[in-house]
Amino acid sequence: MATPLMPFDDPTIPPRYIVEGYRQAYARIHEREPICRYIGNHWYNVNGETVHRTTLMEEIMRLRSIAPRGRFVGADKSVVQRLISRLRGH
Repeated sequence: MATPLMPFDDPTIPPRYIVEGYRQAYARIHEREPICRYIGNHWYNVNGETVHRTTLMEEIMRLRSIAPRGRFVGADKSVVQRLISRLRGH
């Protein structure tokens, strides 16, 4: 499921979208899943640290801005096609 675009100043964004947006952005850069959960009152626990919503939104934007563009060209390929491509060394 695609996460809607998250404008920075929209306080009505549900926490689940913020968590999912962070998870996707973090995984693209670090190639592993983060531990992120909403703990209430605009606060999140991210990889063992307590982070405010504003800070987390800024981090999502930062991660998205540094994500390599070319790396996702084949993102729609099936799992089998990606495996074959990897085995061929492409």
